Amino acid sequence: MIAARQLTARRSARRPRGPGRPTGDDVVVRSALLEAARELFLARGFAAVSIREIAAAAGATPAMIRYYFGDKLGLYRAMLEEATGPLRAALLEMREQASVTEADIAALMRLYMRLLASNPWLPALIVQEVLAEGGRFRAQFIEHFAGRMAPLLMEVLQREQAAGRLRRDADPRLATVSAISLCVFPFVSLPVTNRVLGLSIEGAALDRLAAHTSRLFLEGLRPRGESS
Repeated sequence: MIAARQLTARRSARRPRGPGRPTGDDVVVRSALLEAARELFLARGFAAVSIREIAAAAGATPAMIRYYFGDKLGLYRAMLEEATGPLRAALLEMREQASVTEADIAALMRLYMRLLASNPWLPALIVQEVLAEGGRFRAQFIEHFAGRMAPLLMEVLQREQAAGRLRRDADPRLATVSAISLCVFPFVSLPVTNRVLGLSIEGAALDRLAAHTSRLFLEGLRPRGESS
């Protein structure tokens, strides 16, 4: 818990930040709020956690959450954007390349799976707040994550197929769905597969899972007649 209460008096009445360089205090307090939210949302779910509880866990006040994020939904969106930033950057870079190799695609899938492993609240978010009927975060998830990432991957796969580097009878849209499913399902199903199959996502086990997943995906897309 950080000593953020001393900042409350001069900030509680301010509106959420606009563009500009954050101060040192801004970075510390904002990071503390994000960390507290991650822990509480993972443990209890989005609906069960109040702004007041998040602020207390961070040593801050509810006014600080309004100042930095606007509301609890804004806080969740900031968590999502911070966690997935490297993946989006990798996809944008891949789109700008003249071509991508199988190793590039495998590295992207490995990055995605490591992201999910290091942010266990994210698979929980997908199940509880996005896929569930009436999911509170579905619209936000589509706008700020799925709607930005999936079209980029599909665009790359379409380009690679047009260049003859992927099998011509594959559907890039369905291949995008397959890639996402292969990467995400081991994490959303972990409470079951850990007990039934002994699946682990720790250390070397995660590396083996990522290698297996990318190999399975790429074998299905490789032009016929070619071998790895």
